Amino acid sequence: MISAGALDNIPARQPRLGLFQGLVSRQLPPPWYTVLLCALARAHAVYYYSLPAELRLEVWRLSFQPRAVEVRYQPETDECRTITHPPAVLQVCRESREEALRFYHKCFGTKSQEPLIYFNSSIDILYIPRHRPMGYDDTSRDFAECILDTAEHVKMLAVDHVLPDVKRAWETYNKLCLMLGLPNLKEAYMIISTESDDGESGAGMEIEIIDPKEDQEAILKVMKDIEETYSHELGEIQWEQEAQEAFEDDTAQEEDLHQLLKELYDHTLNACHDTDS
Repeated sequence: MISAGALDNIPARQPRLGLFQGLVSRQLPPPWYTVLLCALARAHAVYYYSLPAELRLEVWRLSFQPRAVEVRYQPETDECRTITHPPAVLQVCRESREEALRFYHKCFGTKSQEPLIYFNSSIDILYIPRHRPMGYDDTSRDFAECILDTAEHVKMLAVDHVLPDVKRAWETYNKLCLMLGLPNLKEAYMIISTESDDGESGAGMEIEIIDPKEDQEAILKVMKDIEETYSHELGEIQWEQEAQEAFEDDTAQEEDLHQLLKELYDHTLNACHDTDS
């Protein structure tokens, strides 16, 4: 755990803050480019694998999808569990899996259990929900004492925003300890609410981080509450718009991938037509 004295250096280590909402569903669909990759690799394997290796590997890397990886520690069994599915690129073929494993590593092991959750620290967000009876008091202690090697591979963290009438007195300090226990943390996300895409309970469902759906007045009220909550420890909070844009808008990468896949698709079809004729 982090001592009170460690809070003196918070401003120098303060991560950028973003405000988001959680949308839960039973299983998030794979992105369009992963579906296309699977179709090309399986239906036209001979032509696809005749492409230069550098091009194929670049395609696999561009297909990596940012995820919010929900991790819950189970003290009864001393293990971490997740409902987040492994990245689809691990399951396309041997080549895609080998390339993906250079970036996705098994993390969140405990003293008695091996790490089993795939995590890419460059693009994945660790989401720790408020699910224990004592709120984030239990969670902060769990990650500090029971979960091995967590700190080094987490750069983005998402936690639930707790309403003032529900929040326990010590939870602000616990969240700070949780964030400061991650020395490589660059961005922190406050999840102000979660809702299901089918109207059912969000328990046992995957989560996707989206823009808040509340009106501007409600969002400003939440931001003010967060600023007042952390004002003593953090001082004035700077809400970085870039932190939100970096997560919600991958337009440049999507355009590059779209063009690359179009060329790849055309090349494969032309090769098939030449063979048929």
